Amino acid sequence: MFPVMNSASKINGILFCVMLCAMFLYSLPAVFAFAGTQTQALSLFLDGKLVRKFEQFYDKQLFLRDPSVELWANIQHAIFREGASGVVLGRDGWLFTNQEYLQPRDLEGNLERQIVLIDKVRAQLAQQGARLIVLPVPMKLDTYAAHSTYAPSEQISGLYQHFSERLRDHGIDTVDLRSAYQSVAATEPLFLRNDTHWSPRGAELAAQTLAAQFPELQGETPYLTQAVSEKEVTGDLLNYLKFDPRLAPSYFEPVHIQLYETLQQSRNNLADSLFGEEAVSLALVGTSYTRIDDWNFVGFLKEALQRDLVSVALEARGPFQSMNEFLAGPAAKSGELQTVIWEFPLRTLLAQRQIPTPLATPETAQH
Repeated sequence: MFPVMNSASKINGILFCVMLCAMFLYSLPAVFAFAGTQTQALSLFLDGKLVRKFEQFYDKQLFLRDPSVELWANIQHAIFREGASGVVLGRDGWLFTNQEYLQPRDLEGNLERQIVLIDKVRAQLAQQGARLIVLPVPMKLDTYAAHSTYAPSEQISGLYQHFSERLRDHGIDTVDLRSAYQSVAATEPLFLRNDTHWSPRGAELAAQTLAAQFPELQGETPYLTQAVSEKEVTGDLLNYLKFDPRLAPSYFEPVHIQLYETLQQSRNNLADSLFGEEAVSLALVGTSYTRIDDWNFVGFLKEALQRDLVSVALEARGPFQSMNEFLAGPAAKSGELQTVIWEFPLRTLLAQRQIPTPLATPETAQH
């Protein structure tokens, strides 16, 4: 006997066909819009990438996407008190990147591989007559553990000191910024509550600490920093909060920062004005902590050291890629540099990769 379709099955079948037709009609505008943006459709199709690209395009256009994402995020927060993957919810409206909680299996091996690469940079700069000073930026989790729901492990808490000791073992000068941060973190906002980066005050303290620990770098060019405006910062960690802000409004409260500008003051030395500026012998290599103007780290460092400097910094690329860019650029080959300061976020040591981007060598940098 063949199965007989009852009335309920017929209704389900009809509804399914209607849904397919509706989705087909709904998809037509997206198909035409996607087709109008493609200039290399044939090559993408032959590479098997066209379908994937359309899938991503269509997924963003789907009218149910945002409500579905928010609904699931609301359920996740209500049951588990969690945000999306990438963020860890703390206390008092504080947010932390999950990268600072994810400890690699071979942390010591990860550390050693990066120390070796840093030592290669030191040796390469030494051949050119330049000194390397590493400025490790403490982790937000370590600095503000009191605002974290989960206490950092002993290895995470001791990583800054361990890293600094390993650098010194290789003869690499390093700034002890963690001690300065720990002494004032309870009363001063050194990191943004809703962001992975330091605050302008954190950047200023980093510059002042470096200048105090390496007084030989002091120059005689007057620089002055002044507040010029204010800004409301939508922190990068808010991108991982997909749930309704009414469920936990403290995480969505805006953070306001002061914006600063650092300018060179007028000179009294007539010779300098007649014969021009002296060659810049100090370089700063860094990541988004240096690159983003809101923190004014370059300006604070000029003021703290009372001297000019050149800066090479990349956002969202990591310290090794920034150093690659610097070593391949004209500043590193000028022969005028005496000191290179390398701003190095400590959380780079926890990166889930086997080895950072290979560094440029003198031979490859010339090609």
